[in-house]
Amino acid sequence: MRRLRRALLNGQVLLAAGILALFVAVAILAPQLAPPDDPENPSSTRIVEGNRRAMPQPPSEQALLGTTVGQVDIYYSLVWGTRSALRFGLLVAASTALIGLLVGAVGGYFGGLVHGLITRVTDGFIAFPAIAAIWLIRQVMMPPNIYAEPTPLQQAFYGLHLTPVLVALILFSWMPYARLVSVNMVQLRQAEYVQAARAMGMRNRRIIWRHLLPNALFIGMGRSTEWGDLLVLGRDYVIGLGGNPLSYWWVFVPATLALVLFGIGWNLAGDALRDVLDPHLNDRS
Repeated sequence: MRRLRRALLNGQVLLAAGILALFVAVAILAPQLAPPDDPENPSSTRIVEGNRRAMPQPPSEQALLGTTVGQVDIYYSLVWGTRSALRFGLLVAASTALIGLLVGAVGGYFGGLVHGLITRVTDGFIAFPAIAAIWLIRQVMMPPNIYAEPTPLQQAFYGLHLTPVLVALILFSWMPYARLVSVNMVQLRQAEYVQAARAMGMRNRRIIWRHLLPNALFIGMGRSTEWGDLLVLGRDYVIGLGGNPLSYWWVFVPATLALVLFGIGWNLAGDALRDVLDPHLNDRS
């Protein structure tokens, strides 16, 4: 508790809380900040009236931060995209942390052949290119053409609103968690309180969950969706007329700043939680 109170008074924690609170507030107030055309069925993007083939248009009364090619309202997408960013980031972070914790805990606790096998599997996932993983999962999740009947597995993906990028990030982002937890688990399993628990006949599962995992836990987060789409739409205009990168600044600066600030907020929060949960840090208070 003393470590928790000390962390809550830390400037880094307060900064992280402020940044994340800002994004949460924007997500909650999205209907007021960027009123949708159809309040009953709001869309995450809005097309500004006009020639959709026209080049990106600068900020105006119709689009406060301008438009991308296709006349997508950047401000509207940034505001409503906050909801998807929070949902996407939390889902990926929670899923990868859970997988990594379980894999690392099992490998580190049992050691020997089990640890060696899990280490090899982890190394294999690390070596597999993420881009190739996205392509492979896309082939599994998507029908070969629009006329093909979806398989039961593909229907399940649709029903859960999963995307190839989301699944790939979950399947190929758990390895750092597993390695950290495994290393800590190898050290902690020799601790006196673990030996005492074994001597009392406590089951391995209970030892791992009650004694080892709370002392081997590290956390970190990040990533988003519609904001990335804005960058994709504006990628051809990053270098503008005459090679001037500021000619169409609105197509990449707002989305980039949102992504960077979002990542900083979660990383600061992750560092703060690590400081609270890491048993190896000295509590001087």
